[in-house]
Amino acid sequence: MSYRCFREFYLYEWKNGTGAAVTAQKIHTAFGAHSVSEQTVRKWYRKFEQGDESLESEPHGRPETRVDTDTLKELVEADPSLTVRELAADLDLAHSTVHSHLRKMGKVKKLETWVPHELTEKQKLTRQMASSLLVRNEVEPFLDRIVTCEEKWIFYDNRKRSGQWLDADACPNQVARPNIQQKKIMVTV
Repeated sequence: MSYRCFREFYLYEWKNGTGAAVTAQKIHTAFGAHSVSEQTVRKWYRKFEQGDESLESEPHGRPETRVDTDTLKELVEADPSLTVRELAADLDLAHSTVHSHLRKMGKVKKLETWVPHELTEKQKLTRQMASSLLVRNEVEPFLDRIVTCEEKWIFYDNRKRSGQWLDADACPNQVARPNIQQKKIMVTV
């Protein structure tokens, strides 16, 4: 039997002047001891006595949030540097609510990229020209066509120390220390 039918019984018995305990006893006799509790019948009787004879139960659970996502989205797109707390103050909401709605909208807080200073127009033009020359070099490598002839002394050290696979308690082989003076070679470019 549905709750609505039981509520109709409560209203009928209340209008006839029957008490809550007697009404609960009648329902228990007809539908079994576990059908309704006397406290439930008393709760509905109090509701009827207050003048509310509707048979619908009061809404319960978590209340709906009153976040207007369109307004929130407009605020964020107008000024992306606003903090969650500033947005919450503008919308008169809790900051955690605003934060969760921003996450649901796919928004992520990212730090701005720092540059040493603002570029002037001349610096921007120079940067653009340098970038185009670098891209041009990838397509038509002119640096590969440059031939130079220069000599340079290069110091090198070809120490070769090889690793050894030994038992855990074995000592590694000993090798003489290399000379302190470095070797050098002339390279022609």
